[in-house]
Parts: sequence; C-alpha cells; structure tokens
Amino acid sequence: MTVLAAAVGAMVWPTLPERVPVHWDGTGTADGYEDKSFGSVFFGPLLSAGLIVFLYLTALVCRRLPLTNPAPAGVDEQVHQQAGMDATLYFLALTVVELSLLMAWISLRGWFLPPDGSVLLFAVPTLGFLAAMGGAGILALRRYRRLVAELSV
Repeated sequence: MTVLAAAVGAMVWPTLPERVPVHWDGTGTADGYEDKSFGSVFFGPLLSAGLIVFLYLTALVCRRLPLTNPAPAGVDEQVHQQAGMDATLYFLALTVVELSLLMAWISLRGWFLPPDGSVLLFAVPTLGFLAAMGGAGILALRRYRRLVAELSV
C-alpha cells in the first residue's frame, strides 16, 4: 500500500496545485497548506515506510525478549512463550497493514479530494482504523489460544 500510494503521488504530481493541503480540522476542512514539494506531497508514504521499518525492528527486538506475563493456569511456560511471541508478531504485522492503509488514505485524500471535505472523510477512516486495531487484537488473542491448544497436545 505504501509503494502504491507513492506511485499514485508520482503520477499525479504534475496535476497537483502549487499549495497542497497537509492538515485538516475536526470538520474535515483543510486548515494547513504547504508549497508543493517532495516532502509535502510524499509525507504520508514516507511516514508509512518509517512506521513499517519501526514495527519490523520492534518485531526483531521482541523475538529476543521473553514474555514477562505469567502463563495462564494449565499452560506450560514454554508453550505460553512460543504462542505469545507468535501472536505478538502477528499483531505487529496486522498493525503494519492497517497503518499503511490509513496513511495511504490520508495521502490520497490530500491529492484528490477538495480541501473543504466533510467530517466523514476524516472520522470514518479513523474509526475504521480503530476498529481494525481492535479486530487485530482479537485475532491475535484467538491465534494465541489456538497455538496453545495445538502446542499443548
């Protein structure tokens, strides 16, 4: 998604106005503009790429650390560690996808939609992102429980 958003930005570069919206208030109206530049146009994809690298490095560090919470009653500590780490890395991977989608939306919105958009153009994607993060947490928990059941046999 990050590469796709950057590619779209490169394609629409010639058609963008000399001042591009870079911030919107709570009603969905642009309240911050910058001159068209590499940084102002590609901030979203660059931030998304940075977040991907950050979360990847976080995953590398997490793999080296033991879980500090005790295993639930009846679950072997080694199984808990293995299943917990897998579920944590799964959650981080889902977070990367969700953040990439949100940052792509923010970039595309600035490039294609009028600066006086509606609050729905801000609220719906943000609420969708929050719901997706909650869903990612539930999926990671389900993954943990499934792995505990499989590894405990």
